[in-house]
Amino acid sequence: MSEPTEPPTDVELAAMERRAEALWDAGDAAGAELWLRRAATGGSAGAMAKLGTLLSTDGRIGEGIDWLETAAARGDSMAGQQLGLLHLERGNLDDAERWLRPAAEHGLPEALCNMGVLANRRGRNDEAERWYERAVRAGNPTAMRSLGLHLARRGAFDRARELLTEAARRGRADAMAVLGALHLDRGDQLAGERWLRKGAAAGDPDSMFHLALFLREQNTAYLAGDLADPAVLRAAAAIATGRTPAQQEARQWLERAAALGHPQSLRLLHDL
Repeated sequence: MSEPTEPPTDVELAAMERRAEALWDAGDAAGAELWLRRAATGGSAGAMAKLGTLLSTDGRIGEGIDWLETAAARGDSMAGQQLGLLHLERGNLDDAERWLRPAAEHGLPEALCNMGVLANRRGRNDEAERWYERAVRAGNPTAMRSLGLHLARRGAFDRARELLTEAARRGRADAMAVLGALHLDRGDQLAGERWLRKGAAAGDPDSMFHLALFLREQNTAYLAGDLADPAVLRAAAAIATGRTPAQQEARQWLERAAALGHPQSLRLLHDL
């Protein structure tokens, strides 16, 4: 008769989690899952949360939620936050709030930001701004972008610009698209184009799309002058056939954005 197996110690559980992280970083998702399962089965709430997140990302939502709920019941706040995000993505707003609110009240920046998203989806814009403000104070760049966009829509340009600039500095390339559009709306083409080009260069498809629209509008300058002038006629022909440098560059950006799945770029390319 075999001896009963001793449960793993905290040191052994931590080693399992480190092994899982190393395998994940090496691109071995199956190996990472195996070691996370061992640590989760051994009682590690952190491993349960990571396993639940991995499974949910892989499309195994039901099992992922089971592990996340077990981790949350053991006091893992990150598991509760992930559960709230999963429910938010699936449109289950009440369930999302049930999990997000405790994490937000504990000051977790992402949970604070997602409470803002939740309030926004319910049409409670003032409440959304309050949650975003708290997330901004906690240093969340996503909240900086979201709050900046809210403030820009109601005309608070200076604060919006500050928040969006900080969000961009912290790695939110999509904040650059908003900054570019804001400057263009205010007639500052130089700053607008600069931000759109920075966002496009950083790989943001929305920046690429808006840069393409901006470039296409630059063709009007080619029509200045007498239409009897052969040079003006050649410029007009280039515009009509989409062969101006601005149009060609615009199409290149649209194609890059479309390759990244940007829906508006896909539609515009289809119509060209």
